[in-house]
Amino acid sequence: MDTRQIQTLRSHSEQLAAFIIRLSTYYEGISVDIDKELGVLRHHLSAKADYTLASISINKLNQLLMLEPVTVKTLTQNWLRQLTEDIHTFQRLVTDQSARELAVKTAAALEQPSATITTILPLYEKVLQCYKVGLSSTDAAIRPAANDSQALQLKQNLVQELEQLVQTYVLINPQDDYLASLHERLGKGLSEEELLSSCLILIRVMAHETIAEANNASRVIQRLCNALHNVSDDAQNSIAKSTDSFDARQNRHLTLQAVITKMEDAVANNCDVDQLKQQTQLYLDQLAASLNAGEQADRTEQECLVNTLVSMQQQLKVLQRQTDSYRKKLIEQRVNMYTDPLTKIPNRMAYNEKAEKEWQRCQRADVPLCIAILDVDHFKRINDQYGHAAGDKSLQAIARHLKSQVSSSELLARWGGEEFVMLLPGYSHANAPELKNRLDNLRKGLSELPFKFKHQRLSVTVSIGVAFCQHGESLASAFERADKCLYQAKSDGRNKIVLQDQI
Repeated sequence: MDTRQIQTLRSHSEQLAAFIIRLSTYYEGISVDIDKELGVLRHHLSAKADYTLASISINKLNQLLMLEPVTVKTLTQNWLRQLTEDIHTFQRLVTDQSARELAVKTAAALEQPSATITTILPLYEKVLQCYKVGLSSTDAAIRPAANDSQALQLKQNLVQELEQLVQTYVLINPQDDYLASLHERLGKGLSEEELLSSCLILIRVMAHETIAEANNASRVIQRLCNALHNVSDDAQNSIAKSTDSFDARQNRHLTLQAVITKMEDAVANNCDVDQLKQQTQLYLDQLAASLNAGEQADRTEQECLVNTLVSMQQQLKVLQRQTDSYRKKLIEQRVNMYTDPLTKIPNRMAYNEKAEKEWQRCQRADVPLCIAILDVDHFKRINDQYGHAAGDKSLQAIARHLKSQVSSSELLARWGGEEFVMLLPGYSHANAPELKNRLDNLRKGLSELPFKFKHQRLSVTVSIGVAFCQHGESLASAFERADKCLYQAKSDGRNKIVLQDQI
C-alpha cells in the first residue's frame, strides 16, 4: 500500500471517527449506561484515536443496545399515544367553543404520521396551548373555581370513577371495613381534601392488591415447580430402578443359560445314572433358586413401580387442583375487572379492550360500525331528591333494559356515571333511518320503565349521540363525534337522538 492510500485511509478513518462522535452526542439521553459507554467511545476516538479500545467499547455498546428495551421509536410512539389520550380527555372536559375547536385541530394533527422526536415536540406545544386556552377561558371545565358548575361536574365524575373502583375492591375484599366505609362516604359526598385523600388511599389499596396477587402467583408457581420437580425425581428414580432391574434380569438369564449348558454337558458325558441324577438335582436346585430370586425381584420391582406411579398420580392430582383453583381465581378476577359492579354489564376497561378489536374486525370484513353514547337526563336530580340508592337502582334497571336490546354481536358498556356506550356493527349512513328508528324505540322503552321512588312515579329519559365510524380513522375520533352529538342532544332539550349528520 503506497503513502497516498495510507493517507486516504487515515483521512477516512478520522472522518468516520468524527461522525461517530457527533452521532453518539446526538443520541445521548436514552440510557445512563449507554450514555456512559458512548462517552468512553468518544474518548477513544478523540485526538489520537485508539481503535483497539474503541472496538472493545463498540462491542459493549452492541450488548447494551441489544438489552435496551426502549428505543427512540418506542418513546416517540408512547409520547404520541399519551398526547392523543390527553387531548381526548381535554375535549371531554372543556366547554369553551374556541378551546374545543383548537382541541379538534390538535387531535387531527396528532392523527397524522409522526415518527420523529422533532415532530413530537411541536405537538407537545399544541397540546400545552390547548390547556392554556382552556385555563384562560372563563367557563373552562377545568378551572378550579369553587362555584364553577363545570368544576363540580369534574368532581362528580371523579367521585363516580372512584366509586366504581371501590365497588370492585369491595367485591374482592368484602371484609375490609375501610373500603366499605369509603364506599358509604362516597355516596354521601366528600370534600376536595377527603376526595384526594381517598384517591391516595385507594391507590395504596390497589398497589397492595397488586403486590399480594404477585406474591400469590409466585407461591403458586413455586408449588407447581416443586410438584413437577418431585414428579421428575420419581420418574428418574423409576427409570434408574428399571435399568438396574433389567441388568439383574440379564444376569439371571446368563446364570440360567450356564446351568442349562452344564446339564447338557452332564447328560452328554456321564453314563452313570446315579451320578447323573445327583448332578441333575443339583442343577435343578440352582435353576429353582435362580427362578425364585428372579420372581422375588420382579415382585419387588412391580411393587416399587406401583408405589411410584401412585405417588406421581397423587402429586399430579394435587397439581391439577392447584392449577384449577388458580385458574378459577384468575377468571373471577378478570370478570370482576371487566364488569361494572353496579350494573353487571361491561365497564369502561372492557369497552376499551373490546372496542378496538371490534373496529379492526369490522374493517377487515368491510362491515360498517357506529357508536352510540347514552346519557341519563337529570340524573343528579334523582340522587338529590331520592338518594343515591334510588340512583343506583335506576342505573341497574336502565342497564337491564339496554342489555335486553343488544345482540351478541353488539357491545354495551357503562362508560361511567350515568353514561352508557353501545357499539353497533352493520349500521352506516345508508341505513341511518333504520338505526334512528331502533334507537328511538329504545329511548321510548326506557321512558316507559316503571320507576317509583318514595311513592312517586318517575319517568327517566336519555339523550343519545350517534356517530358512524369512517374507514381508516381511529375509534377514538368516532367516539368524539358521538360525544359531540350527545352534547348537542342535551343542549336541544334532552330526551333526543342526534346523529352526526344532524349537527
